[in-house]
Amino acid sequence: MILNNEFDMAEVTKNTTFHAGICMAGAVSAGAYTAGVMDYLFEALEHWQKAKDLQEAGKLSGIPKHNFIVETLGGASAGGMTAAITAGALQGEFEPVKQADADNDAQTKQNPLYNAWVNLTETPTEDMMHFMLDTSDIENDSGNASREVRAGFNSTFIKQVANAVLDSRYSPVYNREYLADDLDIFTTITNLRGFNYKIAFDTSSGVREYSMKMHRDYAFFKLSEDAYTGDGRIPISFDKTPKVADNGTNIEMLKAAAMSTGAFPVGLESRTLSRQRAYIEDSKYLNLKLAGEDDKKVTYNFLPEGAFVSLNVDGGVINNEPFEVTQQLLDDRRRDVIIQESIVKAAPVTAEDRTAAEAAARLTAKMYSPQTSATEFDSLVVMIDPFPNDAPPEPAVFVPQQAWRNVVPAVLGAMIGQLRMKEDQVKRAYLSDDYTRYLIMPVREANGVSQQYTIACGSLGGFGGFFSKAFRKHDFYLGRRNCQRFLQAHFNVPESAQNPILAFGFENVTDFKYTDSTGVTYLPMIPDLRVVEDKATGTFTVAVPPEESVYPYPQIKLTDLLRLKDPMENRIKCILNNVQNAAVQPSDTPKWQSQILPKIHKQSWFSRTVGGFFKDKGLDLYLSLGKSFGKGAVADMFLDEVIKDMEQRGLIDDDYKG
Repeated sequence: MILNNEFDMAEVTKNTTFHAGICMAGAVSAGAYTAGVMDYLFEALEHWQKAKDLQEAGKLSGIPKHNFIVETLGGASAGGMTAAITAGALQGEFEPVKQADADNDAQTKQNPLYNAWVNLTETPTEDMMHFMLDTSDIENDSGNASREVRAGFNSTFIKQVANAVLDSRYSPVYNREYLADDLDIFTTITNLRGFNYKIAFDTSSGVREYSMKMHRDYAFFKLSEDAYTGDGRIPISFDKTPKVADNGTNIEMLKAAAMSTGAFPVGLESRTLSRQRAYIEDSKYLNLKLAGEDDKKVTYNFLPEGAFVSLNVDGGVINNEPFEVTQQLLDDRRRDVIIQESIVKAAPVTAEDRTAAEAAARLTAKMYSPQTSATEFDSLVVMIDPFPNDAPPEPAVFVPQQAWRNVVPAVLGAMIGQLRMKEDQVKRAYLSDDYTRYLIMPVREANGVSQQYTIACGSLGGFGGFFSKAFRKHDFYLGRRNCQRFLQAHFNVPESAQNPILAFGFENVTDFKYTDSTGVTYLPMIPDLRVVEDKATGTFTVAVPPEESVYPYPQIKLTDLLRLKDPMENRIKCILNNVQNAAVQPSDTPKWQSQILPKIHKQSWFSRTVGGFFKDKGLDLYLSLGKSFGKGAVADMFLDEVIKDMEQRGLIDDDYKG
């Protein structure tokens, strides 16, 4: 593709490398599925790289020699947490966890992906749900002296998991040729504080300002040994002795961002994130002024001097599948390469020449847009989504339900749905021959028939995995199996397209190709192979890995669910006892008081309503009885919903004897 008369994009790509971004959707406990996909994907990349290295050393032959580099890892909610965990885990060396290893504690704990999502903080004597129903986060947490109720469930395990992976340091970090040295990592965030904007309008009475607040937020990071470069990406390093000290301490920001994006509203604790002003102001994805040509009428005045502290909940509330952000980051990386290559080609001598060369290079880069056809594409986004089609089917006949009880949740659902709507992406989906976007989603078959319910952790809106480790194991291995099938049968390009990257990679290579039932031959972007060493002779061979077997669909014993009633009641009682506690009180600024209402209402609202009933009847006694009986009723209702949902999905082993 010729961008102008002097610059050929082929000179940038060299026709040897695919540039990839991996986007991971929100999933709550079904992050175990995403972790399984990532485990298999990086196992395949590791073996292919080893085979290429052995081929270069003359010890193997017939290995596809093109390159595949992961340049961006990002996501929302559980996906954003997995992006951060993966970025940290890949700095060290670890082995994949196969089904034969599922009960080998030593093997599972050395793998950060499995340990973080399947093991979690569970112990032989305390499963995750008992831990999450524990009340220590309210009653005994030194960081919660005011005994605030911050979440429906005890969420302290999330920080323990984040610390276990992201506090690890390496010397040196493990070299992975298929991972960009300056890897982009990002998480979506729903920022409850928000960013304030004011836009000036010319009116008949002069200039007036229109105010708005943006709650869509992202935290952007990059692997780097250098100091911050002013692009909004926070540099991080997992080296034991980072060249720039801040790059090691910035890991705390990555942990806070990971916990923020996973803070499922109400169920899990909200999180704070403190960032330097520059990290927000310099980001064109957050500072909307940077995206405009004329910003004279936009006032960007919400950022205080120094750090900006925000209170955040689950990033999936606003953007649960941020594949468009992943694509934008990839495109910007390609533009940066174009700029650098263009400046080098111009060979400026003086400072004036360099300024002119940079201006010309940026103009050239601005013209870049990713190619999408099988023949020309060189960058792509892979999205991993445990719930791509989780919405219930539309009814054959729509019946308007105008009762308040129906309208209120419908309004909330409509707001979230509209926030997540991506009109540009829907329009782009109608384009044919687009090889830049791929989806790995759950598929589970039994006797050759695709099952309706694939994800064991999918019950209760994604919280089901916290009830049983068996659910998380199943989803992890389903992720590995689905990733294997994806690489071998779907992540490929027709040989007839003559994509130059694959033409280079498969030159004089006859193996690893895939031919479908119609006779069309495809070339895989990532050859799925395993290097086998004969230790006796010191020779190497490659083999296609055996098919990942179907992991048995799990069930939880009904009696185990029923045993949760007591801890549920204790949690509910603790919440009711402390729900009014708050460490930070409302502002002392006096509110405007009506002079009229006191004349109309001689008594307080409480006295006029509840007080009359409880007068002389012992208010404390009634409240105590309400809590005592109410906790049991709420626990019963919750357990009923758990059992009903799991029963519908075939996840219950009914061992109840009555």
